[in-house]
Order: sequence, then structure tokens, then C-alpha cells
Amino acid sequence: MTTHVAFSLLLLACSPQQDSQEVTPDEPVAETPTPQLMDARTGDQVTVESLVADLTKLDVIFLGEQHNNNSGHNFQFDVIKALVETGADVVVSTEQFERDVQGVLDDYLAGRIDEDKFLSHSRPWKNYQDSYRPIVEFAKENKLPVLAANLPRSLATKLSKSEPISAANKVFLPRTTSTPTDAYWDKFNDTMKGHIGADGANKIKAFYASQCAKDDAMAESITDYLAKNQHEHKVVVHLNGHFHSDYGLGTAARVNQRMPLAKTAVFTMESIPDDGELTLPEARSRAHYVFWTSKNAPKDAAAKENPSSKNGFPWREESKIIGWQKPAYVLESRTALHIRILRRYLAM
Repeated sequence: MTTHVAFSLLLLACSPQQDSQEVTPDEPVAETPTPQLMDARTGDQVTVESLVADLTKLDVIFLGEQHNNNSGHNFQFDVIKALVETGADVVVSTEQFERDVQGVLDDYLAGRIDEDKFLSHSRPWKNYQDSYRPIVEFAKENKLPVLAANLPRSLATKLSKSEPISAANKVFLPRTTSTPTDAYWDKFNDTMKGHIGADGANKIKAFYASQCAKDDAMAESITDYLAKNQHEHKVVVHLNGHFHSDYGLGTAARVNQRMPLAKTAVFTMESIPDDGELTLPEARSRAHYVFWTSKNAPKDAAAKENPSSKNGFPWREESKIIGWQKPAYVLESRTALHIRILRRYLAM
């Protein structure tokens, strides 16, 4: 689900202190490039503030992300905050929470359970604390609905292995799903080739079916909410890996299939290249806006050795689907682990 990004260390070389106690660097220190937002149609730099009035007129905003990029997550928070401050009736929709934990998420937002209980039963992503918690807490403070839109991971794994799904769990599947051989398939297939071993073609098709089911689940969650609240103008801000919405494909296309007149905008994220040149030949077809992200600051050694927070999520050995009071998978299978790694690589 997230693209592997090579984090570079900033090397600060300082000469010994002089009598004046001044510290002079031996060589210039490269500055971290400032993230920028670009209008893909014109190539011009824009700001959230200059866009927010137009964004409030939309039905769905896809904030396609690089899953572990700090500047990208800060940008997502800024967009949501700006919309709320402008008076928009915002709904946050997430790939990061799955449909079977909607009740747990609702209970936390309403103050019926504390954060520890919420985290222990909602299977948050490993980077929740830094990347998504600020948005969830902002939503809680401002009484914004948050949709746990994604297909449960255990079901996605079963689909990718063509395994049967129990009747009780079918309620979490999208009502309709399809696996068209279209531009989305071409991009998925091209990206996955080389990462699958023997019998690769059949495995890619199974993975694609799982990917499409996730897109349909998220699209259905969004459009169902809009349909139930059509008497009000809701602005759904959907957070997903950029592959799910780039080129208007994936989840974005399936929202439009279900709600053809919905007004949508697609944002994508791209890392600022080392040469600082913000050029993306495909930008205009890939998204309406491109957010150029900066690299994360290097983490200290202790953080690398123990990346888990005090809550220990999400790699718990046990979890429960609270809505059904049924135990979920205890450990991932080897195949499920491979799928997770591949999806992180693909920023899906």
C-alpha cells in the first residue's frame, strides 16, 4: 500500500568552534525542498487557501497519498481543516479503516469508548499515530463523520486466493464489483509484473479482483453516505493510496459509476526530485492537482529499533470484529504478508 521511499540523511558538517564561539559549516548544507501544490492543468503553483472556495462546491475530493510521507499527511490535514473553517459540511472517508470497524470508530468519535479501546479494536495502520491520528482527533473535536470505507483485510486476502467467504462476512463485501480489462487493469498488471513468481498471470488476476473489490467497497461506502444525506450538501474527503484514484480510475471511477453526476476532484502526490525540477509529463491526465512532497526527516536509532507506540498497534497478535463479536485472523498467512508488502510497494 505504500511506495517504498529511500530516506536520505541530512549530513551537517561543522568546523571546530572559533574563538568567537561561532560555528561555521565546512560546506553548504542542502535545504529540504518545500512541499508545493500544483495545478496539473496549468502547471502553476497554488495554495489550499486559493482552492478552498471551489473545493467546497464538490461532492468528493480524493486525496491520493504516499502512505508514509509526513508532508503529504500534513497537507491532507490542512485541506480538511480549511474546508471546515470555510463552513463546509465535511465527511472524512478512509482507506485506512475497514468496514467492519465502523461501529468502533463511531463509538470513539462519540466519546463512548476511550482511545485505548478504540485502537485495540480498530486495527489501525502502523503509522496511525503520526499520519492519521491528527485527522481523526480533529474530526472528533469538530464532530465530523469518519467513514471506515475499506474492505476488511482478511476478506481481501480471501478474494486474492479465490477462497470462499462466510455468509456472515459477506455483509462487508460491496454489493457489486467488477474486474474490467481496462486502463486500470493495464496499470495494475504492468506494476505487478516482475513481483509475482510462477503462475504469475493467474495470481495477478486474483490480486486484481481483490484490488477492485476494495475500490468498489470504498466507492460504495462514499456513495451510500451521500445518498442517505442527499438533502444536505456533504463534502466527502477520501484518503487513499494514490493508485486508487490516479487518472480518475479505481475508487474514483467507481464513485462516478454509482453517482454519475457527482462533482469530484483528484489530488495525487509525487516526491520532489533531487534536482528540484517539478515536472510531471503525465500530471494533467493523472490528477487535477499534484502535491509535491518532501522527504521525511530521518528518525533516530531508537525509533527505528522500536517503531511501535505505547499502544502497540497495529501488529497485535489478536483482534476482534466488534460489530459481530467474532474473532478475526490472529496471524497473517505468508500469502497475506506478500500481498501486504506488494500493496505497500504499489502505494495502493
